[in-house]
Amino acid sequence: MNRLGTSLALAILLTDGLGVARGTGHLHRPSFELVMSARPATFLNAAPDDPPGGFGHREQASGQEISVEAWQDTAAGGTHEVAPSAGGPATERYFRSTQKLCDLFDGLDDPTSDLSQGCADSERLLEGERLECEADSYYLGALYRQTREIGADGTPGAWSASGEPVADQSCVTPADLAGEAERAFATLAIAPSPIVVQPPDGWTLVNVPTITYTQPGTQTLDTTLLGIPVQIRATPRSYAWDYGDGANPLTTTDPGAAYPHHTIAHTYDQPADQVQITLTTTWSGQFRITGTPTWTDVTGTAATTSAADPLRVYEARSRLVTDNLSD
Repeated sequence: MNRLGTSLALAILLTDGLGVARGTGHLHRPSFELVMSARPATFLNAAPDDPPGGFGHREQASGQEISVEAWQDTAAGGTHEVAPSAGGPATERYFRSTQKLCDLFDGLDDPTSDLSQGCADSERLLEGERLECEADSYYLGALYRQTREIGADGTPGAWSASGEPVADQSCVTPADLAGEAERAFATLAIAPSPIVVQPPDGWTLVNVPTITYTQPGTQTLDTTLLGIPVQIRATPRSYAWDYGDGANPLTTTDPGAAYPHHTIAHTYDQPADQVQITLTTTWSGQFRITGTPTWTDVTGTAATTSAADPLRVYEARSRLVTDNLSD
């Protein structure tokens, strides 16, 4: 946003009948509140290496403290309300404004209406103001704060007509989210690798190779990091097979294959009533801001463990007989 001695503070709110901005999965015809006021605009400027908006911290701007929750809740276009510590109706409300919000109304209203004219005016006044983010980044509109008084009888008053600017618009990059992506990947609900055993009927023989393999696959999960929609991708990198008989686990990058093209097998040397084969898969991760083209590596790995059904190991013995065997 241009640093003008006096700037135009613009807040565009989608409001319901109560005047509270709300997110919804359906597009209804909302009322439109265009609030403009000419006054000095003071924004907090973070150091070049700091995450935008003080991610993971509290941000101070114009003497105000902004909670992480307020930043996150508004990142995807929602609002965040803050009630007094003693309880009661909210006295603060945070929201973000974007210069392209009027695009939502394209075709919904008569071009000559007050709504369409207001949108046209706002686009004209703010032309050139919006940051142009790189293809791998996420645009965050400027953050505003509204306040209201609560009457002695507990009845809330009207929200302040114009939002107080709290933080400037910014471009969130993958580097800003790398730490959160690492923490999220470590606790991600990755589906364990499936185990296939041959022979498949719950038993095998001593001194005969027991074939095992898995069916590898990349998993992509949608989530949010600090309110920003992202995708996290998990890719299997190595497999550790434990055959349940006390032998050292077999670690490999090969997922194996079915007979007769098998590459992974284990030979039991003792009969057993029950052994259980387990597979520990180590996964690497990548993430990207949803809708952007480039994946960024996540530091660290994740692990999952899966177990096959119990397996019985028989010992086959050969015997010489004098009689012919019946068909």
